[in-house]
Amino acid sequence: FEKADLLLSKIRLEEITGSAVNGLRMPRFKKIETAWVKEAGYKYDSSVNPTYIPGRYNNLKVSRTVFEENGLTVLPVSVSATMRFPLFWMAFKNIPYPVYKKMALDVLKKDGYLSLYFHPWEFTDITKWKIPFYLKKLCMNQLSDRLHMLITDLKKEGEFKTISAFLNNYAEM
Repeated sequence: FEKADLLLSKIRLEEITGSAVNGLRMPRFKKIETAWVKEAGYKYDSSVNPTYIPGRYNNLKVSRTVFEENGLTVLPVSVSATMRFPLFWMAFKNIPYPVYKKMALDVLKKDGYLSLYFHPWEFTDITKWKIPFYLKKLCMNQLSDRLHMLITDLKKEGEFKTISAFLNNYAEM
């Protein structure tokens, strides 16, 4: 990774999609200079997981909610409202659904929003891959069905928006 990649990837993605690319999430939540992200023309960065994962990162002192840094909006991925338990894809696949749903709803009520992410490869057949069983759990239709159930349940409590639309409304608050 080089600093120039920020702008080059933004330009390329905009060419491919025909749409503006407003935000960035670095792979594996790699720490990135927000000044570089802003300089490359992004409006927000979502490369922060405000939790502790041994050997990966310790972001317990970082805000759990939207904040500004170097003139750039930073939208951390959501973690549980009390213990900062990561609500990432691996938790979604392995925690009993009612427990995950409760944590998600608690965050939605406390923070006013919920920001989750999933990888496209998780929705394919990964059962034959040489990876730990807890990563293979719930793939393909099982994972799609569970995500559909979460979306259905969350629609009862809030509305779905793009991050850009959410941040525009957030700025007006």
